[in-house]
Amino acid sequence: MTNLVYYSSIYKRYIEHYNIINNLELKYLKELSNTCSPTDLFINSIWGEVDSTLIELVKQRPSRAIVYSGMDWENTVCRKEFHDYINKNIKNVIHIGNSEGVGYFSYWLFFVKKYFPLYSIEQVELKDPEYLFMCLNRKRHSHRVKLVERFKEENLIEHGIISLGGDPEKNIPQISLNVDITKTDGNNATNYKSGEIPNDISSVGNLINWNRSLINIVTETTTHTKTFISEKTWKPIIGLRPFMIVGDNKIYNYLKEYGIDTFDDIFGTGYESPSVENRIEWVIDNLKRYSNTNLVEMYNQLYPRLVKNKLQMQQIFKVNNKNYQEVKNLIQTNSINRRYI
Repeated sequence: MTNLVYYSSIYKRYIEHYNIINNLELKYLKELSNTCSPTDLFINSIWGEVDSTLIELVKQRPSRAIVYSGMDWENTVCRKEFHDYINKNIKNVIHIGNSEGVGYFSYWLFFVKKYFPLYSIEQVELKDPEYLFMCLNRKRHSHRVKLVERFKEENLIEHGIISLGGDPEKNIPQISLNVDITKTDGNNATNYKSGEIPNDISSVGNLINWNRSLINIVTETTTHTKTFISEKTWKPIIGLRPFMIVGDNKIYNYLKEYGIDTFDDIFGTGYESPSVENRIEWVIDNLKRYSNTNLVEMYNQLYPRLVKNKLQMQQIFKVNNKNYQEVKNLIQTNSINRRYI
């Protein structure tokens, strides 16, 4: 166990207020820091900064830094100064959580297992096929804005169920659903205001919408790191839908390693492009290709594969827990060596 533990000031303020994200994550933060040796510095890298707290902890000359990334993405790219400071002052730095290699495990798989409903197959089947695709977005990340713009330019809006947050400062209205869920625990994890798009992190959403749309277009939280997979990616797998994902560039590697069918024979492998713009065009090209398809026939053809994906989730939960236990063991034995997918 170590008493050398770093949380950023922003994260400290965040955990002052209960929500289902930080309530679960604090459990793993405590377990991991308790696994460390007394000379280790355990760093929760979420919203990390080179502040007085980090500087004072580093002055105590820890033997290792165990750098954790859980509910948010691994941020060595966007918080380079923070990570450069750690690497400069501590020789032995070990990344765990959303970092590729032997330290990898997914907080969001723990979250999905705990909080998602145990949907029966019948609940999430395509029942009233009306829309080719669904693409739900809350925050206006640039890849999401660009994708929705391309929907409009290619006249695909009428084929989809689409949402996107607005920008009040620029007088840009949000795109809301005609029918949506009204309550979700995820709202408590954000600065949610009445009338905004719900922060639905613990379900596939309104089942009326879900049962009317075929292809699920996932716009993940980030496209600039490598391994962040949030609850968004697991929704179509749990909910019996084929999917295309615009997100970090190794998501599909992990899904295949988990035994998930990624429908490469249907949609191709445009997700392999290092260019986010090219991946967006891959989505657009596929939606145009299937815009006049018979939704029922396509669904029926894919149905056995969709069921297999859904059932595979139980094995994935077991694998993630095994990965987590191995990370704890490796911290204790001081022998983490990097591996790459």
